[in-house]
Amino acid sequence: MASKLDREREAIQQAEVELEERKKRLIVLEQEETEKEIQRLVKKVGSREAIGILGLAATIKPRVAIEALEAWVRANPVKAKPKMEPELQNA
Repeated sequence: MASKLDREREAIQQAEVELEERKKRLIVLEQEETEKEIQRLVKKVGSREAIGILGLAATIKPRVAIEALEAWVRANPVKAKPKMEPELQNA
């Protein structure tokens, strides 16, 4: 009977280890998705606006910065490709 209890304890311990590993992988995946979403929105709003918003993102949560970028995109629909920073300096 003791061996059955030991096997159950080991199984629980292994499951806890696997759960921690999955939580860590989830955190990494969430960070990657956030980065992709920020990059997608930066392309839509243009460099100058994105620099300002992302500068603020250093002091706030990334999700808030993404929401700010999304709000800007909704308020200012992009009809043409936005000019990038080097293009703006040459204009």
